[in-house]
Amino acid sequence: MTVEELAAGLKLTANAVRNQIRKLQEANFVVLSGNRPGASKPSNLYSITLEGQVQFSTLYLPVLTEFLEVAEQQCSRKQLVDFITDTGKSLATRYAKPAGTLKDQVNAAARLLKGFGGIVDVQARNGALVLRASGCPLAALTAENSAACRVIEGLLAEYLSASVETCCDLTAAPRCCFEVRR
Repeated sequence: MTVEELAAGLKLTANAVRNQIRKLQEANFVVLSGNRPGASKPSNLYSITLEGQVQFSTLYLPVLTEFLEVAEQQCSRKQLVDFITDTGKSLATRYAKPAGTLKDQVNAAARLLKGFGGIVDVQARNGALVLRASGCPLAALTAENSAACRVIEGLLAEYLSASVETCCDLTAAPRCCFEVRR
């Protein structure tokens, strides 16, 4: 749609729409997708990106939750955990592995988790490094299926090339926790 079409549909000024489009473009939710001839000059056309569709859709969570419930009914606990852990490992291949000491790498993992919506601290405990979050980016899934934590465990294990063990708090306010050892 054009700025003018959006403004008319939303009952806003064109400048207000342009301001919001700029912010959505910065977040990679909207992209300039072409132009349409106008009376005096062409009008830019804007489209929602795949990332924008994912952010604005409300169907992903119910589908994934239902998928996990069906998988839990049809698989053994070990099969389900292996499948979910492997999903996390596969997801990790999308990100460049960090370099440096184990502490440097774990700090890079904390930044990666922050990008997923977690606020993560790195702590030393019993010879291991522990990633502990103040919340859980998968809380809506882990509330119904604790095996969902294994996605992040698998992601971290692959990303860090290290042994990672889940120590998540799955109470009413879930908090991620992953212990990392070489």
